[in-house]
Amino acid sequence: MKRKELIKNKGYHITKIQNELFRQLHDFMTKNNMNRTQLAEYLGFSKGYVSQVLNGNFDFKLSKLVELSLAMGMIPEIKFTPIDEFAKKTSSKKSDTKLRNYSKRTKIQLVEEPTERKIRKSE
Repeated sequence: MKRKELIKNKGYHITKIQNELFRQLHDFMTKNNMNRTQLAEYLGFSKGYVSQVLNGNFDFKLSKLVELSLAMGMIPEIKFTPIDEFAKKTSSKKSDTKLRNYSKRTKIQLVEEPTERKIRKSE
C-alpha cells in the first residue's frame, strides 16, 4: 500500500489510536505497579474488557476512550489535520518509516489531568 493510500485508510488511524491507548494503559499500570486485575478494579472496568484493550482485540466507542482516559486521570485531545497537510508533513523517508510502524504515537494523545497534588506548568 502506498503512503497516500495508507494515510487515507481508516484502519491505519484506528490502529494508531488503539496503540496509543494501549501504551497509555500499560504506562499507567507500570507506573502504579499494578497487574491487569488491579488496573481493571482501579479503572472501574471488567478484567475482561481491560485485557481486550491491552491485547488490541477491540474496536471501542469514543465514549469508552474518554471514559478510560478520565479513569487514568488523563484527558484525550483530538487534532484534525487535512490529508494533504498531513501528507506534506510526513513526506520525508523518516516519516514514511513512521507511517508504516503502527506503534508510533498518534495525534490523539492523552494528557495528564492536573490534580491538587501535582499541577503541570503549561508549555
